[in-house]
This record gives sequence, C-alpha cells and structure tokens, in this order.
Amino acid sequence: MPFPRIPLRTNLLLLLLAMRLWLVELVAVPLAMAWLHPAYGLLLLAALLLIPLRWQLLHEAAHGRLLPSRRYNRLAGRLLAISLGLPFAVWCQAHQLHHRYSRTELCRVEVYEPGVEHVCRRQLLLCLRLCGGAYLLAWTGSLLLLCYPSAARWGWLARRVPLWPRLCRRMQASGQLQLARMDALLACLLPGLSLLVYGQHHWMLWLALGLRAMLISLTDHVCFAGQPLGCARQAANLVLPRWLGLCVLNSHLRGVHQRWPQLGWQALPQHFSAAGLCWDGGFVRQMCAGQWRVLPTTSLPVIPLRKAGMGIMPADFHYPRLASRYRHDPAQE
Repeated sequence: MPFPRIPLRTNLLLLLLAMRLWLVELVAVPLAMAWLHPAYGLLLLAALLLIPLRWQLLHEAAHGRLLPSRRYNRLAGRLLAISLGLPFAVWCQAHQLHHRYSRTELCRVEVYEPGVEHVCRRQLLLCLRLCGGAYLLAWTGSLLLLCYPSAARWGWLARRVPLWPRLCRRMQASGQLQLARMDALLACLLPGLSLLVYGQHHWMLWLALGLRAMLISLTDHVCFAGQPLGCARQAANLVLPRWLGLCVLNSHLRGVHQRWPQLGWQALPQHFSAAGLCWDGGFVRQMCAGQWRVLPTTSLPVIPLRKAGMGIMPADFHYPRLASRYRHDPAQE
C-alpha cells in the first residue's frame, strides 16, 4: 500500500503563508515603521510565533514531502531555508545524519559519561544550546563548511562535534557546494539589506533573529530528551492540543516520524493510533522543564541494535498492525 498522498493544496497555502511572513519580516515591517508609525514593529511578533511552523515546513521539504514534484519541492525547500538563514543542501545532509545517528554516541545532547565529562560543563553546554546555541551552531557550521573546506580536517572541531567529519564528506560528495554557497550568501545578504531599511529601528530585526534562534533551538530537541540510547529511531510522542499540534505540523509526534520518516505530517496521528503507541508526557512540560536536565549514560536504558541496510534499528522493532501496510526504506532518509 502506498504512503498517503501529499496534501498539495494545504502545503501550498502554508508555503505561501511562510513566504508572506518572510516578506513581512524583511520588507513590510520596516517600510511601515518608516512611513507610518514605529508601532508596526509589533507585526514581527506574528512572524515569530509562526517560526515553528516555518521550521517544520522546511523539515517536510527535506524529506521530499512538501510538494509532489521533486524539482519544486527542492525549490520550496531552498526558499524556506534561505528565509530561515540556512543553506538547504547543508541542512538536508545534517538532517539525514541526525536520522541515522540520533541517540547514539555521535548525537546525544543532554547525556554525559560519568567520570569522563564533568556534569557542570555538560549542563552549561545544554543550556546554551537550548537558548539559541543549536541554531547558531547550525548557522556557523554551514558557513564554515562552505567557506573553509579545510575545516573538515580540524581535529579539535571533530572532537567537539562528532558528526562534523561525516557532514563534510557528504557535502563534498553531493556536488552541491556551489548551490549551497549561493543559498548561504542570500541567507546572509537579504537580512543585511533589510537592516538598512529598518534604519534606527534595526534593533527590532536583531531581536527577532535572536528570538528565532531561541525558538528553533528550544523546540527542536524536546522529543529526544531523556530517550533510551542506542536506537536512532527512538523519540517521544508528546501531548499537545489538536489545534496546536496542527500549528506545528504534528511535530510533537516525533516518535512516529523517527520510525517512518517518509510519512507526511498529516499522516502522523493516524499512524500513532494504528501502531497502538502511548503518550510519553506533555510537550509544554517537557519543553520548559524536562529537556533542561542532563543525565548520565548509566541512568538511561540502551536498546540492542542490529544493522538493517543503511539504517540502524532496534532488534525487536516490529509493529504487526502496520508491518504489512508500510515498510521503512532507510535509503530514502
């Protein structure tokens, strides 16, 4: 049975909304403040509140589930990534690595090794990451990779960001460096030009960019905090009101998405019910409290693994009610 169809009309409307918010942020607000009244700067709040929606649209594009056409899906992904300050090609490669190595030694944010790493250092790094550091790390890492290819050989960086060498190798092999450099240039140039239009109110755009980094960093790790180690498919499904879940494209059902990455956002609730999964807590509580705690490796269970093609799966991973309908293809991650 094929995967559910992409909701083309809905996704197009959401994409147009995201692009309008981008234009409001860079053009409409500064012109309105210059010609009418500085109070129009409050319109930036609307753009900020919908940052999670724009981030999840980018996520859908990275999985090829935003638009049916591969060409237009990639174009939409590039526009969304530029509007969020990141080159699409780099972000896609990094996201694929995340799907393969999440909750392994190479990609576990809040976990420390007792006797090897000091808990206070890990706690400080976690707080910085959740307060905007995750987004800033992605932004600076993208620029570094595109502008200084020799950075792939920096040992001190590889020790601190274990996935860095793999990301560099994947980008070199992708043949998309020139396109990614163009996207990175536009992602930096367009806000810079907008700052000139903001004039004396430029601090508003700087504040909006800072809050964007914080919102993305704060919501991106919620469903992974405190999950068992070793299994790249492991993530939580957290409770949100239905209307709010739709506003973030069901990103609170990250556990379902990790198991079936090819599913579009609209199919996640159905699969959550069909698989008989249980809720793992509340999204808001986990975001505000749960994900801020560092944990030793000894306090978390480890799921036995077996290799499965290009992916990594738990040895006992099986849902009989869905196995006959949908089969995971790791090569498409």
